[in-house]
Amino acid sequence: MNQTPGISLALGGGGARGIAHIGVLKVLEREGIPVDFIVGSSIGALVGTAYAINPDATVHAHRLAEVLGTESTSAPGFKLLGRVRQYEQDRSDLLSRLIRFAGKEVFLNLILVRKALLSEKDTRSCIEPFLSEIDLAQTAIPCAVTAVDLISGNRVVLKQGPAIQAVMASCAVPGFMPPIALNDMLLVDGGVIDTVPSGPAKENGTGPVIGVDVGGLLSQQPIIGDGVDAINRTAEIMEYHLSRPGRELADILIEPDVKHLHWTDFLNYDDFIERGEQAAAAKLDEIRKALKRARRKKILDWPSKRQGKNK
Repeated sequence: MNQTPGISLALGGGGARGIAHIGVLKVLEREGIPVDFIVGSSIGALVGTAYAINPDATVHAHRLAEVLGTESTSAPGFKLLGRVRQYEQDRSDLLSRLIRFAGKEVFLNLILVRKALLSEKDTRSCIEPFLSEIDLAQTAIPCAVTAVDLISGNRVVLKQGPAIQAVMASCAVPGFMPPIALNDMLLVDGGVIDTVPSGPAKENGTGPVIGVDVGGLLSQQPIIGDGVDAINRTAEIMEYHLSRPGRELADILIEPDVKHLHWTDFLNYDDFIERGEQAAAAKLDEIRKALKRARRKKILDWPSKRQGKNK
C-alpha cells in the first residue's frame, strides 16, 4: 500500500502573473512534496501541463528565460501582448489619456476585423516552445486543463487529446487570443469560469488540494472614462468574484505577491518566479501537516476497504 499520498495542484489564471507557478513548483520539488495531479486554467494550464510532461521546474525556468529573453525571436505573441499594456492607471495627465485612448482604438479596430488580437498561429507560437506533441493522457504526472465552451456555455475539463491544442484553448483570452475549435466545441479561456480550478482538482485528485491564485487585485480607484474602461472594470469585478469558489474549495491557498503587477508583463519573469517561491515556502508547514493528515486517513481507511474487497 502506498502510504505517501501526494497533493493535487489547482493552478489559476492571471496572464504573466502565472509565471509565479514555476516558483511554487520549484519549492515543492526541492522540498520533496509529491504531486499526484495537476489541473490548470489559462496560464496555469500552460505551466501545469509543461510540468506534468517534464517534472523539472528548473528546466522550465531556463526555457522561459530562453524564450522571453530580450534577444529571443521565439513566441512573438508574448511580446505583442506586452505592447498593449495599459499606461499607469494612477496617471491622468493629458498625454497618458491620449496614449490610452490611442491604444484602445488600435485594439478595437483589430478585433473588429478578426477574431482576436493574436492569430491562432501567434497563439501556438506562445505555447509550442514549452510543450511537446503529447497526449494529455500520457503525461508523467496526471493532469487536466479547464476551458469554456462558447456554444454550450459549460465548463470543459480536458484530460486527453493533444496537449498543445488543449492548452491553447485554456489560454484563449477572449479578444486577445482566438477561440479554439475542438470536438464540436468552441473553447476559450478556462478562467471565464475557473479562475482557480480547485473543483476539478478535488474531483480528479486524491490528496489535499493546493490552490494557487495569481489573479489581479480589485482596484479601489479605477479610471472609468469610456465604454471600454467600463467593460474592463466589469471583467475585473467578475474575475475577482469568480476566484472565490476555487479559493474556498482549496485545502491550502498559495497567493504569490503578484496581483498588483500587470498581466501582460511577461518580461518580468524572474521577479514572478521569485515571488512564487516566497509564497510557497511560507506554506510548507501547512502543506506537510495536510499530507500527514491525508496519510493517516489513508492508513485508517485501508483495512475497511480491504475487507470490502474480500466480501
